[in-house]
Amino acid sequence: MEEWVKIDSFESQYQAEITKGYLEKNDVRAVILNAKDSLFLLGEYELYVNKDNEKKAQAILDEYKGITKVDSFVMRGPVERLKDVLEDNGISSQIKVSSNPRYALDNYELYVNNSDLKKAIPYVTGQALAGWSVAKTCTKVSQTRYRVEILNYHHIPSIVIKKRDTRYMKTEISIYVQDADLEKANDALESLAGYALIESVKDMQIAQIHEKTLANQGIRSLTEPGDNGVDVYVEADKTDEAKQIISDNKKWKLAATYSDKLEADYAVALLENFEIEAVTVAKSDITMAVDIDLFVEEFDLDDATDILKSLSVSENE
Repeated sequence: MEEWVKIDSFESQYQAEITKGYLEKNDVRAVILNAKDSLFLLGEYELYVNKDNEKKAQAILDEYKGITKVDSFVMRGPVERLKDVLEDNGISSQIKVSSNPRYALDNYELYVNNSDLKKAIPYVTGQALAGWSVAKTCTKVSQTRYRVEILNYHHIPSIVIKKRDTRYMKTEISIYVQDADLEKANDALESLAGYALIESVKDMQIAQIHEKTLANQGIRSLTEPGDNGVDVYVEADKTDEAKQIISDNKKWKLAATYSDKLEADYAVALLENFEIEAVTVAKSDITMAVDIDLFVEEFDLDDATDILKSLSVSENE
């Protein structure tokens, strides 16, 4: 550690990690050493930087200290409205724009003075947003953003609140609208005007795979709970393109091989009853004997194999 100098120390690991992240966001590498006594839990978490960056790090921390980020989103409007709520309740705040070359969109971050943090918490967690109600709760920023855009199209202002657990991990993102707009907002978000259903999948993990695949091709998608699992929607004018992209990106795995077409067709129908898509491919060898391979998507392979095994067992009994 000869090349490293202690720049600060903290009573909690959380404080140390937040400060470390702020330094690294400003291109200053930092490390944390746990100097607490393991038996009595005395001591502190110490933050170190390379000695060549000591002055730069200190200047960054001087600017950083005294404020705490309480909310952020990739659209300015919802953050501005939360700022207005804080200001109306005597809490000074400021918005900073954060850019990251890995992402196309800027992030708008809302900060309050540490002296006002306790007073601000009921508002930035949604508990004291009088006159505002939750219209929708999401788990991903992209899904939240698309819904805020739908509300904007209907001229419905919104506030976005990110809720976190005790480890400061994001657990859900809530979209608030004014009580007078709640019914209109619910109608807009339920109708998904301008979007069309392209597929229903059995769970959210598969829906998120489709979302990522489509996003990589510049197509935005929305996911909603459906009768058969999770429904995937895209902008109506992108329907055919989106279906083709999903089809082209499916990874098919061999689940079974049959010598009888009726057996293969029955297996396909059985899997469809379990919401598992299957396709068959017939092939012949030099003796003209025909085998029929049955394929399912990669993430359905284990379930399909179990179902087909149970079919084989019942036939043999």
